[in-house]
Amino acid sequence: MEILIWMAAGFFLPLFPFTVVFNALFQRFHQTWLRTLLVLLWPLPGIALLSTLVGEKASSVLPDWLLIWALLTALLYGFRGIVVKELGIWSGYVVTSAWSLLWITYGFTAIAFSLPLVVQTLILQALSFSLPLVGLIMLITELERRYDSAYAGIVSGVAQAQPVLAGLITLFTLALIASPIFPSFFFMLFNITLVIKAQPVLSAGLAMVWLLWSWSAMRLLQDLLVGPPCSPVSTSPQRNDLTGQDVSKTVALLYGSIIVMLGLAGIVIAGEML
Repeated sequence: MEILIWMAAGFFLPLFPFTVVFNALFQRFHQTWLRTLLVLLWPLPGIALLSTLVGEKASSVLPDWLLIWALLTALLYGFRGIVVKELGIWSGYVVTSAWSLLWITYGFTAIAFSLPLVVQTLILQALSFSLPLVGLIMLITELERRYDSAYAGIVSGVAQAQPVLAGLITLFTLALIASPIFPSFFFMLFNITLVIKAQPVLSAGLAMVWLLWSWSAMRLLQDLLVGPPCSPVSTSPQRNDLTGQDVSKTVALLYGSIIVMLGLAGIVIAGEML
């Protein structure tokens, strides 16, 4: 019964090769609202399935092979992110990598924490990556409206053409890859400190995943934002008119407010962890 629950949860807290399901759907859905719903709801069934095991004596500790499977999945999608140039695909790989780490969080919190606290920790950790991705999904839509693409290299020099849009993309990307002071940063620190004494190799693996996210993000942003403005010729006159336009002040203020709220949430989470 345990293994069946683990396999079912592996679709929603992605373990390779079940990861292909989420990424296929994420790449297939082009509507912003569909992608948003997918990102917000996808990990919840997995968390619900794992919560049924908390408190059962035989299920309080995940086997080492399952923790290693989760870590290898995170490393695999961290590596895949390095070679990806399309911002939407890259963001799907990063969140896949991040969600797979929820297995490690579960494996080490289910032993000592109560069921409500375990579930709360897993949901908050999942949201700490999902919410920045929602903002990034909306910004990718803004980018595609102007350039017909979000492919770094084909689209370049966004920082010169639309500096506000480029700044917002950078901030939401930093929130997604667990940069200070965002909630994802403190959850990554929490996971590393949680496992470092019991399994230092696992802790080193988590740090490597974190490094891969940062490396791939910097490569992608450099190709996308830096350099002379360059975009494919759009067949739509409306899109040609948008190419030279930055986001409006109202839209920028809205996105900026979300970033500020994420930062404040990170400070609150840090205070709770301390």
